[in-house]
Amino acid sequence: MSQSFIELGQGYSDFFELEEIIAYNHERIHHIVCLHTTLEKQPKTSVLIIMKPSRQGNFQAIYSIFEAIPYPYPVSNKRFDFIKIWAAEQSLTIRELEVKSKEHFYENDLYYNYLIGVLRLQRLLPPMH
Repeated sequence: MSQSFIELGQGYSDFFELEEIIAYNHERIHHIVCLHTTLEKQPKTSVLIIMKPSRQGNFQAIYSIFEAIPYPYPVSNKRFDFIKIWAAEQSLTIRELEVKSKEHFYENDLYYNYLIGVLRLQRLLPPMH
């Protein structure tokens, strides 16, 4: 199965596109995952929406906004609160993981491969066949 990151931008319109994906495609959502980069001087949070595989084509989309949300602990923030509200409205749970920052990788593809490995280890993505 092919998994691919569909990277949205870091602006407000991109952020609210996540709301639309959750609201109108909630039945296809497999997981919502928040990735925290807690070892950085300025910790950030990324959001992934992992879709169920397509019926044809053996493809699994992962909508993503990388490191655009301030780290929500110990004090939460509006963007993180919105994600929690949108997920709760559709009875979806949020998984949270700590990962390395994207800036530690020379190319985006290396970072994506790292994340796919982490997501597979956590059983958030199916194993390779």
